[in-house]
Amino acid sequence: VINPKWSKLHKVIAYSKFILYAKKILKREKYDKIIVWNDVAILMFGLYLAKNWENKYCLNCRDYNGEKNPIVYYIFKKAIKKSYFTTISSDGFKSFLPVHEYINLQSFNESLLNDCLPKQSLATDPIKIGFVGNVRFFEENYKLMEKFKNDKRFELHYYGTNAEIIEEYARNNGFDNVICSGTFPVHKTKEYLSKCDIINNVFGNNSIAVKTLTSIRLFHAAYMNMPILVSKCTYMEELINEYNIGYAVDFEDIRLTDHIYEWYRNICFPVLKRNCACLINRATESNKVFYDKLRGFLDH
Repeated sequence: VINPKWSKLHKVIAYSKFILYAKKILKREKYDKIIVWNDVAILMFGLYLAKNWENKYCLNCRDYNGEKNPIVYYIFKKAIKKSYFTTISSDGFKSFLPVHEYINLQSFNESLLNDCLPKQSLATDPIKIGFVGNVRFFEENYKLMEKFKNDKRFELHYYGTNAEIIEEYARNNGFDNVICSGTFPVHKTKEYLSKCDIINNVFGNNSIAVKTLTSIRLFHAAYMNMPILVSKCTYMEELINEYNIGYAVDFEDIRLTDHIYEWYRNICFPVLKRNCACLINRATESNKVFYDKLRGFLDH
């Protein structure tokens, strides 16, 4: 148990006790294989596994975890080198991880998205820009709301946990084109995606984590044949430019809403649909590589 209010020293002691506790279990049980699911676990156990479990563990890097720090980088480099394989959730992570032959693993819910009914044309006004899932990045979305304030051509939709925070902000500031709905069960994702015309993925670019990630919303957009809004100077901007399926938001643009409207109205839908299919195919092929590697790992 870690209390966020503890001092750094107190937290270090608690983590150290847990590491010793876990190592005892690993030694006692003599597992054949170890799956190290995230970056915190790699940091805690990377050197131990590299020394004692070479080629008997696999790693999954899902976020930035301070790899710019030389000590953290050293731990990751050792752990990755001795792993059977290492997956990453974004090629953008290669900018801070050690050079290695990584497997790009996209953990979107394929069975759920396959049940979605993709768009077959562009929308009429008002164009609905939707944030579907755990609602975060409030400062970026407040800026977006200010830009689109009461513009009759657009509606901003927020569906998911914490949407009530956005709803309160909209109510207090007189926005009448913001629509919100709270937490929903996973199986209703397709229902809320169908209410959108453009996916909102404006996360900002003020940290390495958001600048380098590949968002699951990219695949939501692709499965639905919808374009996506992203933040400038991010790996997501590189991806939407590569596939021509989105728009990078610049809050310094005084005519931002006009430019987004003109961009959307000039989209060639058959081209968008084809580009979305190309993106999905690439992600699916990458995941097949992972499954083949996983089978090799289990048989090894």
